Amino acid sequence: MPVQHLPTGIDLYYESHGTGEPLVFIPATGFAGNVWLPDQMPELAESLQVIIFDPRGCGRSSHPRTVYTIEQMARDTITLLDHLGIEAAHVLGHSMGGRIGLAMALDFPDRVKSLILAASGSGVAGYPAPACVAGLPEQLARSLAIMGLEGYVRHEICETSTYFGDAYRARHPERVAAFHALAWEHHAPIESYMSLCVARHTWEATHRLGDVVVPSLVVIGDGDVVGRSHVPQAEILARRIPGAELKVLPGQCHGFFWEAPRETNAWIRDWVQRQA
Repeated sequence: MPVQHLPTGIDLYYESHGTGEPLVFIPATGFAGNVWLPDQMPELAESLQVIIFDPRGCGRSSHPRTVYTIEQMARDTITLLDHLGIEAAHVLGHSMGGRIGLAMALDFPDRVKSLILAASGSGVAGYPAPACVAGLPEQLARSLAIMGLEGYVRHEICETSTYFGDAYRARHPERVAAFHALAWEHHAPIESYMSLCVARHTWEATHRLGDVVVPSLVVIGDGDVVGRSHVPQAEILARRIPGAELKVLPGQCHGFFWEAPRETNAWIRDWVQRQA
């Protein structure tokens, strides 16, 4: 699949699979588009045009040594749609990818058919005190200093309930290990990862949620409470975005795409079909 030079100044690796309503997947901080390949792409591409890509700083895309912003990455995604000749697409953003999707919906509403905000937020104003301060979280910086990036990513995926619940990790260690290998294969290097984290923690759009005009689905696992809980952030999104739907996944954590792929794919397909 190609690497496309974009007017935003970066070379972006992307893949497009299937035909039908276009659905863009935007991954979480540091992850590349390959995390969607085993579980989401094959099934959803049977009825949709599934577009995945490596955000700037990740995988096979450019790794510019400069400041990264959420708005920048939203423009990257819009210019990818331009390259593909897609006037408007459904957008699914996971975690930081949801912030990018939200920026697209706010700044380019005519390019977004619908928006799925999966385990995401609108900025630090949605965090409880004392975490509601812009900047790199002290806990993250300390963990990276102690474990290094690879150790930190392995710990988050394989040894905590961040992505997979305790019971699931105990029953399916091979699935958890496979996902870690997949995520690490094209993960952002440390320099880019830090730039992505700063972009994530300095972006704020909570005050603009009332301006969102595209159909929006907010999805959260009720077990997504490790570290900075995503549950209250999801509740803010659902409450403040006009007409937003809230979908709470019982027993799921931050990685419900990979812990329950069949169920997840079903509601993604249903949402896109309802908004087509």
